[in-house]
Amino acid sequence: MKSLKIPIRIFLLFTVILVVFSCAVNPVTGKKQLMFISEKQEIEMGKQYDPQVIATFGEYQNPGLLAFIQEKENEMGKISHRPNLEYHVRILDSPVVNAFAVPGGYIYLTRGILAQFNNEAELAGVLAHEMVHITARHTVSQQSKQQVG
Repeated sequence: MKSLKIPIRIFLLFTVILVVFSCAVNPVTGKKQLMFISEKQEIEMGKQYDPQVIATFGEYQNPGLLAFIQEKENEMGKISHRPNLEYHVRILDSPVVNAFAVPGGYIYLTRGILAQFNNEAELAGVLAHEMVHITARHTVSQQSKQQVG
């Protein structure tokens, strides 16, 4: 039995050290949270996901509309909790009313949701909602928790 106590203590000590050094401050809440994924890794994840999302849904081609939306996102990004992160907006060729974000600054709006907006404020609200998922690092936080599990 004594031989098991030492490895268990070492394991527990290692776990505590790992958790302490893997905590990061959430830029939105200011609270510490478990984070095994660096910002650089998060950005790389987004770069990998982006072509997969486009391949799945298709990209709606409207350069003028995209430039307008990207400009609004850039303005909002500068005053966000992560102003140095580059945000990328994509319009997906889908009639479904939806918007979502992936790590690293990628925001997707369907042409279906764009057709529902009555004004610029509604667009800004959806962009802000998706931006919060990115700035608060919701996806990478969830993945870090899954790694512990």
